[in-house]
Amino acid sequence: MRNINTVIIGGGCLGCATAISTQRRLKKALGASAGEVCVIEKSLIGSGITARHSGIVRAANALPGAAKLAQRSLDYWKNLESLWGVKCDYESNGAIWIARDTDNGSNAKWSKLSESLNEIGIDFHKLNRQEAKEICGKNVNLYDDEVYYYEPKAIQFDPSLVRKTLYSAIQANDINIHEKVEVKGFVQDENGIIKTVLTSAGDINCENVVNAAGPWSPSIFESIGISIPVSTESVNVVNWLTSQRELDKKLPIIADYTNLAYFRLWRDGEIHMHQPRRRNVKETARIFAENPLNIKGADFVNEPANQSLGYSEIRIYEDIAKKRFKDIDKGVYGSGYRSYFDITPDLKFILGRDKTVTNLFHCLGAGQAFKYTPVFGEIMADSILGEGEFLTEIEEFSISRFDDKYMENFWSHVTGSKHSLETDDVVL
Repeated sequence: MRNINTVIIGGGCLGCATAISTQRRLKKALGASAGEVCVIEKSLIGSGITARHSGIVRAANALPGAAKLAQRSLDYWKNLESLWGVKCDYESNGAIWIARDTDNGSNAKWSKLSESLNEIGIDFHKLNRQEAKEICGKNVNLYDDEVYYYEPKAIQFDPSLVRKTLYSAIQANDINIHEKVEVKGFVQDENGIIKTVLTSAGDINCENVVNAAGPWSPSIFESIGISIPVSTESVNVVNWLTSQRELDKKLPIIADYTNLAYFRLWRDGEIHMHQPRRRNVKETARIFAENPLNIKGADFVNEPANQSLGYSEIRIYEDIAKKRFKDIDKGVYGSGYRSYFDITPDLKFILGRDKTVTNLFHCLGAGQAFKYTPVFGEIMADSILGEGEFLTEIEEFSISRFDDKYMENFWSHVTGSKHSLETDDVVL
């Protein structure tokens, strides 16, 4: 058996970030005597939901705590070499947010959002239509019944390059990775502390365990009586080929909340579009009810048959794209697939120490893992070492909030209780 300081279960972007930050912090604090960190991944590094992310990183969020963390994450992404020891190229064209005009050229909810973000130092300001048009360029249709906001610091990545960066950072920081290895169970002491992780490649003794397995979490930890409220929501993705001569290469990210679609440039010649998450609590509860992941183990995420789009789904996306882009009907369908968000009952993250097993930590992104990757890595390092600036900022994301009373109320939505989060009210 090999003794390890921290075992991280899940080799997606959050698991890798946790491993990198924790290993670097341990070496800084303890030097040559620092324990080792290892990652256990049942498939390949970055091969799950991470591989099908849009690569958009922005700070705008209706939850102040989440917005602050997103802003820090943006800074970390832009200065990744100082944090991880490796670089990753990105594009920086900003983001245009489009909302409905609900009151003579304004939208009260979005104006309030802008004010709240500006108060915490995030630049998210209103534009008039001419200003928005100048930023969007010639390819984008804008309409009289819309209002526009601009987030100039938003950036975007090519996810395939990020996956390569994860491997490079793991290698540069001497982290043990175990790909194609499954977790079979755990050995706990009389106090419930996890002493050993049982895997298909052998047993690993450790001091700490991090759950970064996303929607696979429920099936992994059910054996020790830990219920992790996470499920998956499918999201359709379509890439449109465009004319290299006609496409404006400065196109910003477009968060279109009138047609419920995100758009971005994709690999220098395509327009990439995907849905935002649903925000209706009843719908979220229904998704949980229909996806008992403790049985499925989320393996359907990587099943090829579950990733293709039907003709009608592609045509719905084409209709949306035609509204927003000029000449998209003369464009060509390039590719389409179904991806997934991991979601929690309140659509917020699960971060920090478990409420019952004191050496178990959770790092679940609730559909936004990629955006928060480097800051979540630092948060988990803080949690494991028991010190750092983020410990007081993650209390609202503790798994302890999902107590019996909360979950009883949540499940009531499956049976028809009326409650919803309006799309315009919550930008996540």
